[in-house]
Amino acid sequence: MAIVGFEADQVVRTEDGDKSVPITWAYNHHFEAYMKGSMSVMRKTTPEESHKVGHSYGQDQWHVFIREDVNDPNPNSGIPVAQWFSEGNGGEFRKSFHGYPKGMAQLIESPVSFQLQPMQIDTKNRFYNGSDFRPGPLPESSAAPPNASYSGLLECPCATRIPKNISVSYSTSWSGACDTEVHNAEECFSAAGSVGLENVSKFVKVSTNALPTGCSSIKYENGTVNVFYNEITSSSTACGSGREGTIQGSVKSDDAKVQLSVMIDASSSTVTITMSGPSDKWYGVGFNAPDYVMDDKPYTIVVDGTGNVSERKLGSHAPGNIIKQSVQVTSNKVADGIRTVTMTRDMKGATSDHYTFDTQKTSLPLIFASGTSGTYAYHGSKLRSGGDLYFNSIGAITCICYKGVEGSINGIPFSKNCLAEPKSDLLAHKNPTCFVDTYQGGLACCHHQVVLLDKEQEQPEEEFTYNMKFRFWYQEYKEEASKASHQNLIRIYWQTEAMATEYDIPKCDDSTPRDECIFEIKSNFTVRDMMNKCDTRTNPACWGDVDNNDGINIIYAAGHCHAPSCISMELYNADTNELLCRHDPVYGKS
Repeated sequence: MAIVGFEADQVVRTEDGDKSVPITWAYNHHFEAYMKGSMSVMRKTTPEESHKVGHSYGQDQWHVFIREDVNDPNPNSGIPVAQWFSEGNGGEFRKSFHGYPKGMAQLIESPVSFQLQPMQIDTKNRFYNGSDFRPGPLPESSAAPPNASYSGLLECPCATRIPKNISVSYSTSWSGACDTEVHNAEECFSAAGSVGLENVSKFVKVSTNALPTGCSSIKYENGTVNVFYNEITSSSTACGSGREGTIQGSVKSDDAKVQLSVMIDASSSTVTITMSGPSDKWYGVGFNAPDYVMDDKPYTIVVDGTGNVSERKLGSHAPGNIIKQSVQVTSNKVADGIRTVTMTRDMKGATSDHYTFDTQKTSLPLIFASGTSGTYAYHGSKLRSGGDLYFNSIGAITCICYKGVEGSINGIPFSKNCLAEPKSDLLAHKNPTCFVDTYQGGLACCHHQVVLLDKEQEQPEEEFTYNMKFRFWYQEYKEEASKASHQNLIRIYWQTEAMATEYDIPKCDDSTPRDECIFEIKSNFTVRDMMNKCDTRTNPACWGDVDNNDGINIIYAAGHCHAPSCISMELYNADTNELLCRHDPVYGKS
């Protein structure tokens, strides 16, 4: 089938037919829509695949691929087994026809189903039924100006019920010297607690060549710790001196109510894991979650409300699957409402789904969660978090280093991929979206089922049900005398903010005339930055053979430009300064 165009809308189903939902009631931030053929399957991408199909941060996302469980009856066909629609994919583009020139189409073989992944923000004012627009309750952090023609909720403000924690962070090192040293003795002694050091018996300020410059610690086999701040400016002693192989680290998550300790003995290739949490509720820890989300699909240990221990490979926002048991429980005790379980296992993972511990790594990214019952189930929006466990070498010198300002939003460590020029100018502008301490709102405050109101504001109870509606235009695809009726369009993708996914428009100075209050961002990129060399039949994000071509022809282009602040988007050929495409929003009067 040759798909030659489509349009989308949000509607309420009524006896008199479908009625469009005002954009001020339900804001479609974006959508990813997929048409699946009989030879395709939808699954989560790996981080590497995700980057190639244009998703931000390299995180895994739902995407369509060719099935691998059956043989392809037409392996040499260039016709894709699935298609992907996400151009001009926001509420501002409702009812706008996305059409292609004659002879061009998105081709798909044997379509059988349609799947949609939208991001929706509820902006309906339940307290006003008039014909004109009036915003409903807004949090104090809403950036919408007075009498705005839109709800400030569509910008996902970080309301007070969304906890935001900002702190200076530290790391540990066993080689060379710290990239940035802790600044003084007082900070050093405070930093020791930040990297999980407990039972500190001695804080000492010294000036000696026997210890590394700056902040360091020695943890002994009996569990006690000495912390030193060396004032000498250029010590010849390196981080990690005297290290033999046993390392230990501890971390506590107050949000998830979970505490973890890990000791790795390289001489016996054994790991001892101690987990503590509520005695009558389930709790768990996911190991090696670099983005601190379930999408990382980490190896996870879960303790249920009766003390049973299971190992899992998490799914994306899903419980995942139980995997082969590799831990041996050596202790399971309850005291003062806290269950503490100690277990051992081999350093090397029993399967590829099990995490393999490494004594060369100074830290381990984790996710934590606990439940509201003893049975493993959804943890809710509050009882989860992420963070790093920092290891200390037993009996050897571990340096404590200054890492910088970090933080978390709603329990999830903040991460933003703002690229340097020329790819992006967000860092040069010091755009607030790039830094946790200046982040005011956006996707980090807009996770699933998050309420965008302040703590003291009442959440309306009324539910609003509506549908996303798609209409596709198609033609029959034919091949006659080796000539195809349609040429398949290859999807290319880039973000003006260069994979940061979002950016802030700083407020204009009050004294500046309104028509001069224009903010602009720019990204310089190449065709090669967007290329995805793989078989177009297997994945709608693929370009096919890219080695024997010297350029591309742009057939169709669509921007992603949000109201109410979008003035224009322009695409230039940087080599010739030729304007290739311009996008001008047309604003209505009601």
